[in-house]
Amino acid sequence: MSLGQYARFLFVGGVVGVLTICCRELIAWLLGSDTPVLYSVSVICAYAIGIATSFVLNSRFTFTDPEGFNWSKFARFTAIAGIGMFSTWVLSLALRYGLKLQAIFGEASGGVAFAVATLLSSVLTYPLNASVVFRSTARRTP
Repeated sequence: MSLGQYARFLFVGGVVGVLTICCRELIAWLLGSDTPVLYSVSVICAYAIGIATSFVLNSRFTFTDPEGFNWSKFARFTAIAGIGMFSTWVLSLALRYGLKLQAIFGEASGGVAFAVATLLSSVLTYPLNASVVFRSTARRTP
């Protein structure tokens, strides 16, 4: 793990985060109703899209993995992303409904809660990915 690598991880996370937030908003719009259950569905579906995109981008740009796509690494990445998804889901529900962000941000409260929860969850997922998924490339990448 290095500062440059962490910076790339944050950049990839930002790109994937914006994509995932846009997906969540689109999915929420397609679902129509805005209940806690449908909000959860939109968060989980968007996060799944983000997982696949994040693996490809992190593998290539953050950890410069010469192996390319590897099912074993993808499985470990997905397991860690599942931890991230669970923490993002719980945090986004707590932020949106526990802090009553609807009163502050109106219709944007779902996106705001999801964005903040995603950022908070990334603090957990970077060290896990560097040490569990990309451990060999994490050591040699500047």
